[in-house]
Amino acid sequence: MRVAERDGFSGVVRVEQRGVTLLEKGYGLANRERHIAFTPATIVQIGSSTKDFTAVAVLQLVEAHRLSLDDTLGKFFRSSPTDKRAITVRQLMNHRAGFPTGIGGDFEPIGRAAFIDSAMKTRLLFAPGSRESYSNTGFSVLAAIIEQVTGKTYDAYVHDAILAPPGLRRTGFLLPGFRPNEQAHGYLAKGTDNGTMLAKPHAPDGPWWNLRGNGGMLSTVGDMHRFYVALLEGTTLMTPATRALRFDPAEPIGLAGSDGVSFFLYERFPRLRTEIIIASTNAEAKAPKIRRELGRVLGLPDPGDRPDAVARRAGGRPAPAAITTVFGDLVKAINADDTLRLRQIIVAHFASDADAPPVDERLKRIGGLHALLGNLTLERVEQFDEGPLEMTLRSAQEGLVVVAVQADRGEPYTIHGLQVRVGG
Repeated sequence: MRVAERDGFSGVVRVEQRGVTLLEKGYGLANRERHIAFTPATIVQIGSSTKDFTAVAVLQLVEAHRLSLDDTLGKFFRSSPTDKRAITVRQLMNHRAGFPTGIGGDFEPIGRAAFIDSAMKTRLLFAPGSRESYSNTGFSVLAAIIEQVTGKTYDAYVHDAILAPPGLRRTGFLLPGFRPNEQAHGYLAKGTDNGTMLAKPHAPDGPWWNLRGNGGMLSTVGDMHRFYVALLEGTTLMTPATRALRFDPAEPIGLAGSDGVSFFLYERFPRLRTEIIIASTNAEAKAPKIRRELGRVLGLPDPGDRPDAVARRAGGRPAPAAITTVFGDLVKAINADDTLRLRQIIVAHFASDADAPPVDERLKRIGGLHALLGNLTLERVEQFDEGPLEMTLRSAQEGLVVVAVQADRGEPYTIHGLQVRVGG
């Protein structure tokens, strides 16, 4: 870890094996401008581990007979259209509802009603229950159901029902009252400060809704260790019978979440009695590399032996040449960091209606991909009988990149949105 720190790693690592804490230490700087060192107490983003809090909240409400895993969207949202009315809570939690990965930017100022309206209007990727596709949108819909059933905000319910019983005081979003200097900053390639999660735009009661329930929460590695112990070994949060509906303490658990800059990784191997938690904040020295090195020391399976985490859809056929050419030009402009050309492509080919993000916002998001992923190589653009187009890329830093492209099916093939999935 000292070698990794010299190579640019900034973050915190916790390793426990056979009941003994082998390592719990911070490395590098959590705030370079103020020279604040990382410590185990530093507040970090936990990314998609937020989904486990959402799942626990759902199971608690099931145990309390306040909802059922077989309840449908039609029960909670009377305006649900025909294709979504029968989607169940279980399908949302298992990523089998058919919703896309996301339907907007994480920090887009969209409230609950507007988010649900947008989710109900979006085209499903497949018939609910027919297959599985990772969906942040589905977990935000679950957050809306939690708020509707409990009458509390998501942040407040998680605080009162999940964090308070086991005594987790350094986890949440707004309610813990985190101070700026105790939060870790993220750093893009070349050292650009990406700020902290709470410095990003958010609603008065938590994240905006494209992020709520699926990401955005903050914690420490110590609190996250205690959360998973309470969930998988105790009875404070729910009974073992209820826990078994979602979590199996006897099976390995691996979860990683990232915005391309900050990275949070949690792994638990019950038979080896080993747990690893890694939080990193430098886009040039990410947690997966540290995990591979630690895994060799601890005798753990190498995650590099697994296939790419992001899977391409089956059944695709080549997209029309006109739209493929647009994406070829887009990738060239991203690689060249050609802001003028990127703006021209966005103005010419992306939707400009009232619901569309401003050109400058799209320019920032798309132009930032090079800093996060390195040079991109376009492998193919495919279309399907249903759902979005799919662009497959290879990136210098992250391997496989799959982009779901919401676009019109006929000329001029206006593009309404891009959802980027990374795994490699």
